[in-house]
Amino acid sequence: MTTSLERGRYDWPWRGGPAFVTPDGSQIVLHGRALDASRPWSCGFIALVRGARRSFTVAEAGAFDWHATFTTIHDQLLRQPYNAAELVVGIRNQTAGDHPPDYRAAWRGPWFELHTRETGSPDGISTIFDAFRLTDTPLGLLAAPRSARQAQLEPVRVAKQIPGIGYLTFERPGTSQIAVPDFRGHLTQHGELWREPLGPGAQGRSRPDALILATPTAITRLVPGPADTADQNEALAFLDDLSVIWEPA
Repeated sequence: MTTSLERGRYDWPWRGGPAFVTPDGSQIVLHGRALDASRPWSCGFIALVRGARRSFTVAEAGAFDWHATFTTIHDQLLRQPYNAAELVVGIRNQTAGDHPPDYRAAWRGPWFELHTRETGSPDGISTIFDAFRLTDTPLGLLAAPRSARQAQLEPVRVAKQIPGIGYLTFERPGTSQIAVPDFRGHLTQHGELWREPLGPGAQGRSRPDALILATPTAITRLVPGPADTADQNEALAFLDDLSVIWEPA
């Protein structure tokens, strides 16, 4: 993907869309009359790789360049062909304070990238990606462990920003870390809805509450950002109409 340092932080050519395939092959599909699906999907998960727990993020192709432009300016940038795709590694030798050097590495396919970050040297980083059978598709990146000995995935968390509404995170019922209240919520067209006061966490945000939507196949949490609507009724109406279906692989 061609990028430009002159492009604004929020002016990036994301593909977005209403559907996303997760690393385990399951798929999330969103429907809603007011749904603006133009912003990118992302998916975070922890995996036990060669005996060590490590965090990974699936993001749209170009996300590495976005981070390198706006969040983690690298001192060194390495690119090389890797397993019918590209391996990109950004190294920071100088970090804020007394923090040790760190790096961000990404396996980049035509549509999506698999990122991982760590302190220290990226020597041998290809062996981390070698633990997975990576398959890029237009709807998402599949990351299947080559064997249980090489890698074991923990439950995934999917995220998507909705312009003007807020930041959505999606988890599966039963494995979700999103706390669902044990009392009845407001019934929506497709599930059940609760308010979650953010308390001090609301500082700088447009609304004081997060909203939790439970549907048969997903638990969804909506958190407002500073530039999102301050009208809680607009956010409630969005979730009242939102259908979230998490289809198994």
